[in-house]
Amino acid sequence: MQARSLKPEPGSDPVATAARKQRVLFVDDEDAILQGLRAVLRPQRREWDMVFALGGPAGLAEVEGSKFDVVVTDMRMPIIDGAGLLTRVRELQPHAVRLVLSGQTDPQTALRSVFTAHQFLAKPCDPEKLRSVVKRCCELNELLAADELKSLAGDVSVLPGAPTTYLAISRALSNPQTSIGDVARIVELEPALCAKVLQVANSAFFGLPRAVSNISQAATFLGTLALRDLALAMEAVAARPPGRALAAAPYRAFQLNSLAVGLLGRRWYTADRRKADDAFVAGMLRDMGHLVLVTRQRTDATDLEQHAALSAYLLGLWGIPHSVLEAVAFHEHPERVEHDVLEVMDVVHLCDSVVSERSPSPFQPPPVLDEARFARLGVSAERLAELRATAGLVLQEAQEMLAL
Repeated sequence: MQARSLKPEPGSDPVATAARKQRVLFVDDEDAILQGLRAVLRPQRREWDMVFALGGPAGLAEVEGSKFDVVVTDMRMPIIDGAGLLTRVRELQPHAVRLVLSGQTDPQTALRSVFTAHQFLAKPCDPEKLRSVVKRCCELNELLAADELKSLAGDVSVLPGAPTTYLAISRALSNPQTSIGDVARIVELEPALCAKVLQVANSAFFGLPRAVSNISQAATFLGTLALRDLALAMEAVAARPPGRALAAAPYRAFQLNSLAVGLLGRRWYTADRRKADDAFVAGMLRDMGHLVLVTRQRTDATDLEQHAALSAYLLGLWGIPHSVLEAVAFHEHPERVEHDVLEVMDVVHLCDSVVSERSPSPFQPPPVLDEARFARLGVSAERLAELRATAGLVLQEAQEMLAL
């Protein structure tokens, strides 16, 4: 079969459409599948500029010829399969969200998709679910592409760090019994270093097959000496910040709040290691934007409202996984994202609210907890009471960890 592309619906100027719409590419080697997608997604024409490519080669030609915000592909295709196509998408358009829509659900296929895709959807997929997933990807892309976030971020390469981190790592390394896990636990105490370790581990230098959100795993790739040197480099720059430095007491309050929210989020997902990692990292790094705003003396109300999106924008530049970015970007207002089951962004919001009741961030009041909404998502009043009790224990744990 000759590869060909089904172009967007007619009736509008492609240049103007691309300027105001998110661009979504659908790739499959079965024409009937593409025609079905075109039909069920027809109502989205006003929001998305959709391109339908028949086969891997046609999909690759589209990716090489123009930019896309989201790429949705079948996995098993001749000549160029879904994994091969998404690998090229990752190389050519790293900011594009990569989704697999496939009828092949065997373990080997699923494993290959983990290395190349942000999310895997199985055929047959409910049209509403597909629409919702793609819509959420587009909304996050649109949020993080806002010019005001780029202006707020400025030339940010290093964030303020705790002055004791380098010494703590050095002391740990002086003990021959210290493991990489021990050093990783020190890294987890420091939000800025935690972000930088993930940034470096996910950089092109290491060429990892998939994004890493687990601090211990990232620390293993970097090594103990590299971690110590990274902490020292960060502290050297933080000692002479470009803007107003953050005083010790507010930073310690910020550090305690961030660590406790991350730890509580991790405890929520005791049976799901991947989500536990995402919840911990999102809880730790959700307010990094505040540090940027403070050091750049941008503290008016309009700027502060953007801190969550700014945090996600920075983490996105650093290669933090997409699942963490969404939780960070919407942790204050998860209701703005279309979903009807409890997700990581809801858990981070919940943990943020509960922890901040006892140990608030120095930058803002505790977020308002909509208990009725969480009840609709399956979080009972009894579960909330249990979480509040656990938050007290987690805060004690975080205080002890920071005292080391």
